[in-house]
Amino acid sequence: MSNRLSDFVQNELCPNGEWKLSDYMKSALERQIYRLPEAAVSETETRYPTTLAGMRAFLDVFFTRHYFQVQDSLLDYMVSDEFMDSLAIGKLRILDVGCGPAVASLAITDMLGYILEYLRYTGGLPKSRFLNITYVLNDTSGICLGTGQRMLTDYFRICRAYHKGTIRLRTICIQEPFPSNVKQLRRIRNNLDSYNIAVFSYVVVPLSEEEGLNDFVNGLWDIEELSSTDGRILILQDKFQAALVRRMSGAIGVSAHKAKLTQAIYPQRNANESYTYSYYRCLYAPRNRGVVKKSSVA
Repeated sequence: MSNRLSDFVQNELCPNGEWKLSDYMKSALERQIYRLPEAAVSETETRYPTTLAGMRAFLDVFFTRHYFQVQDSLLDYMVSDEFMDSLAIGKLRILDVGCGPAVASLAITDMLGYILEYLRYTGGLPKSRFLNITYVLNDTSGICLGTGQRMLTDYFRICRAYHKGTIRLRTICIQEPFPSNVKQLRRIRNNLDSYNIAVFSYVVVPLSEEEGLNDFVNGLWDIEELSSTDGRILILQDKFQAALVRRMSGAIGVSAHKAKLTQAIYPQRNANESYTYSYYRCLYAPRNRGVVKKSSVA
């Protein structure tokens, strides 16, 4: 794909090197925050919310941080010829593990909106009249799954005119933890075809106890088998888990990258407020392994 598409999307999402929410996403986020009760919660509840107050705290503190990390990590892929070829088929399947309130799904969809806008005005829309997106949301918290469904619904309601009916969505929610849910994910793949993008957001830490990391790595290899070879698998983790990220990336044979990101802060207390921080990401194309080999993490 031409550099013009990349430049267009980059300028819309990250003007002057600072990641910002679109008006549609900002409105959907603010609506959800205002619906939820405000109360003091623990740091653990803020990071992994299981209550309504915890969800509000997560949306206030961590939502945009995780959201921009997804966009920062996937931008180059989503403007690539590989992704355009997948998009031309008219179907997109997103696996969002550790989804919280559908953070990665919303980040991908909002970025996709700018891509479709560019294609619409340059005559390069997919051959299919509609783009059918299936979101497979996976989290152990029912609060997260319910909020994620509502935020996706709100987002599409807010920007319906913008997308001009070009997107049809379907959501499937799975509350069983990964990788215990691989059989369910395989059944979904068998019914709907391979996953185009699989995102694992901050799930390495909760799954790292004892055999948990081994199981996680083996689960990742199962996901490779269920994913399109021209798709991508993305694993996100904060900068405080460097040793754990190295163990995980070494076990799957894919390098992890420490990235730096500058973002606008929401809700903003002043127009120029921003924050710069580092995070780890592991982004790779699924490999055709044939028979999947199981691993033991040293």
